[in-house]
Amino acid sequence: MRRPFNAGVGLGLAAVLLTAAVVACSGGDDDAPGTGPDAGTSHEDSGTPPVDSGTVDSGVDAGVDAGTDAGVDSGTPDAGDDAGTPDAGDAGPGLPDGSVVIPTNLSDLKLFTGSPAAGGLQPVEGNVPYTLTTPLFSDYALKSRTLYIPPGKTAGYQPKDVLDLPVGTLITKTFSFPADFREPDKNVRVIETRVLVRQPGGWEAYPYFWNDAQTEATLAVGGRVVRGLKFIGADGVERTLDYLVPQKNQCSQCHHVLDAQQNQVLLPIGVKARYLNRDNDYGGQQLNQLQHLADLGKLTGLPPAIQLPRAPDAFNTEEAGLDVRARTYLDINCAHCHRRNATAGETSRLFLDIDSTETLDLNAGICKRPGSAGSGVGGEFDIVPGDHAVSILWYRLNTEESGKMMPQIGRALRHDEGSQLIADWIDNMPARTCK
Repeated sequence: MRRPFNAGVGLGLAAVLLTAAVVACSGGDDDAPGTGPDAGTSHEDSGTPPVDSGTVDSGVDAGVDAGTDAGVDSGTPDAGDDAGTPDAGDAGPGLPDGSVVIPTNLSDLKLFTGSPAAGGLQPVEGNVPYTLTTPLFSDYALKSRTLYIPPGKTAGYQPKDVLDLPVGTLITKTFSFPADFREPDKNVRVIETRVLVRQPGGWEAYPYFWNDAQTEATLAVGGRVVRGLKFIGADGVERTLDYLVPQKNQCSQCHHVLDAQQNQVLLPIGVKARYLNRDNDYGGQQLNQLQHLADLGKLTGLPPAIQLPRAPDAFNTEEAGLDVRARTYLDINCAHCHRRNATAGETSRLFLDIDSTETLDLNAGICKRPGSAGSGVGGEFDIVPGDHAVSILWYRLNTEESGKMMPQIGRALRHDEGSQLIADWIDNMPARTCK
């Protein structure tokens, strides 16, 4: 059996669910999950996803760490030096080719012990918690993330792209809402846990939906809708939304890129060196996450710390200037779709990855007419320097109107802080008349 982390802290379910470029889950019309004793019997749901009530369960303490900005991830410590050495064959039932059998119940992946109803999830030894310097916005949901790399395998360092993760890797992200974000560790309802799995044929994504009792999450390939979910924000304002757990195939809308043969493939979003280059609490010690993975024997090729890229916290004015922070926000929230090898980027020619926005040319949106935005989206050009109010980019980030907001799935609420950041960034550009 795998041992739970002994740090005495439950898996904080912290961080966010939706604004400028969602995090969804899967890649195309995948075959059914692998066969085997734990494979389960779930089938793709048809029609409208099942609907749940939006009442936040009272009295359920999911062990959520404080931290309620646009994307604060929890920093649940792992077991320290012993982490990364789980008992062979425990996590993610595997087959000889390294593939992972996808069970009906999340607990059968054996990545966690405990449950939200029992005081919180705890990642097992070897399932390493991580946080991002700037996370993706997701309707203010709190998020917690973990990375499991199978015994005997390692990830390869990449200076710009997603880490080169081996077959059998599992990435989890758990979404939850407290009743009141001013007390984020009380009356917490855990909604879903999304699992990205590196199979021999590529990445696949699976959403798991938590039951009302908060004792188990089950595979929900057809998605779920939680109607009328209410919570009080950190600003004291009550918000209501219809929360969408994406269907398995909807995940590809945010996680897809085009390979050299122009085939659509699925990739993770956040596990890049620049977003992982920060400290986290591991067994009571503040350790750099990348160095921690290397020390566990799970990451090779890591350069000296001074050579590591780092994206700042987009909302910390002490970490970087307005220009860098705004570009970072667009990079993590939008660039997985708006980049040169993604469908939205190829069709719109709007590239919002950090490398493209550094040049601030036409493809970064400056005085660029959109190719497919339609009418009534706030203006004529993606970005009008000096005037956010007539810039389509800002309008689509700011609006909550279906069919006009971006991303098109993954959020229902406006990210007020992100919207203001991009407005300030555009207004700070030297004014220019676009023609």
